[in-house]
Amino acid sequence: MKRSLVAILILVGTLLAAAAASASTIRAYIAEFTVSPADNGNLKNTLQRLLATRLAGDGVVTVDTPAEADVIVSGSYTTLGKMFSLDAIAKSAGGKQLATAFEQGESMDALIPAVGKISGKLKGDIVKQFQASAPALPAPPVEAPFRAPRAEIERPAAAQELVKAPSSEIVRSEATPGWISQRLSGVYSGVATWGTKEFMTADDKGIHLYRPGGKLDLVTEVILPERMKVLALDAMGPEANGRVLVFVTIMDRENISSRIYALQNDTLKLVAEDVPYMFRTVAPYGGAKKLYAQQMGRTDDFYGDVYEASIVDKGVKLSNPIKMPRFANIFNFNLFRDQSGKSYLTAFSDSGYLLVYSDTGEELWRSSDKFGGSETYFQRRDWENERTNMTPFRTRFLEQRITVTEKGELLVPQNAGFFVLGNMRSYSKYSVVNFTWNGSSLEEKWRTKQSQNYLADYSYNPASKELVLLEVAQKGTFGGKGGSVVRLMGIE
Repeated sequence: MKRSLVAILILVGTLLAAAAASASTIRAYIAEFTVSPADNGNLKNTLQRLLATRLAGDGVVTVDTPAEADVIVSGSYTTLGKMFSLDAIAKSAGGKQLATAFEQGESMDALIPAVGKISGKLKGDIVKQFQASAPALPAPPVEAPFRAPRAEIERPAAAQELVKAPSSEIVRSEATPGWISQRLSGVYSGVATWGTKEFMTADDKGIHLYRPGGKLDLVTEVILPERMKVLALDAMGPEANGRVLVFVTIMDRENISSRIYALQNDTLKLVAEDVPYMFRTVAPYGGAKKLYAQQMGRTDDFYGDVYEASIVDKGVKLSNPIKMPRFANIFNFNLFRDQSGKSYLTAFSDSGYLLVYSDTGEELWRSSDKFGGSETYFQRRDWENERTNMTPFRTRFLEQRITVTEKGELLVPQNAGFFVLGNMRSYSKYSVVNFTWNGSSLEEKWRTKQSQNYLADYSYNPASKELVLLEVAQKGTFGGKGGSVVRLMGIE
């Protein structure tokens, strides 16, 4: 009886302590910075990320959306001649001003220290404001530690082994380390393969055809206008005549203006441009690869159904629409079947959870951990939510591909990193995870050894059972170009 009473008191104390900790946690949303004159090198996102990483801690946590926040922090960066001014203001969710701070400097060398000083000032004032208004909670009772009888402490050796038994190991040991390219200058974002050794890559300059050997050899490339941003890169072929069709999903300012190229005899020829569709190649049910297309609406980033697409007379013909359930879009979905032949659709949620839907669109399962994860995004004007989000644009991230193998298993990347918050993402390590469907949920079968790079994109070659992995080894920061590598890894 005594032991039960002590256990109850300790449990109550723990719950009270947890409640006190939860009550003292301040949730802060960091809005995108405004930069004047015009932003140079994505500085507004960099400042947003720097401030968030430095503001977090000591009772302050950062959250993904303003709706979750107790505090909303907005900032501005202004240059005049050689001088810059960094200003920030923190307001409560109700709009009450809680803290302001500013720092000035004469060069970019002083910018990061300035962000650190501003975060320190803001955090101190924010915490003081919340501590002053927070109600006092009763302190948890202090009890003497429970001392078990000697017989219970000194367990038999067999019992101790049971307690210490490790969980099953599911990390795959590669028979060979695989092929790794030399470092490529720049941050690459997309890769496409078609069953041969060659592959296409994309970066902020355009698309590039590489052929692996002793090292990667650049065969040919297409440089795109600076105003265009490559969102996705896909390929189909080769056809009987050896031609490969390359589909480049492009954001031109705020509109989709995709291009289709024909690759033949190491030459890229433009087949169609200004195509108003987003493209993705998917091998549904682990079968033959198909080309899919989806439109972008005036207000909807992903509008209507996803269609099978074919190229006819330099145009695009749509057929066999697939209705997308909630969260699913052309970039993050695939289809698989169970052993009885029943069809399912899998996709990522906006927050990165892996989902499985029935053929009627009902959500059947959701992962407990986050998977996928991408730093590729586009922005569009968001008049409706400008006041709430404190930025005139909304940011939409594309998701990683979900691959269904010929065995009906799922290959799903899992990027992780030191900083992932709403519109600010910086992944630094990844694994590729293999899942199987047991009829009610996805079970992890194995995962690759974790790589200390960010996985920007990947492609699966079913003929060779290989993954072509596009990794970013170094991010581009403050004028630095960064670096990428391509890795070939067998999975069987």
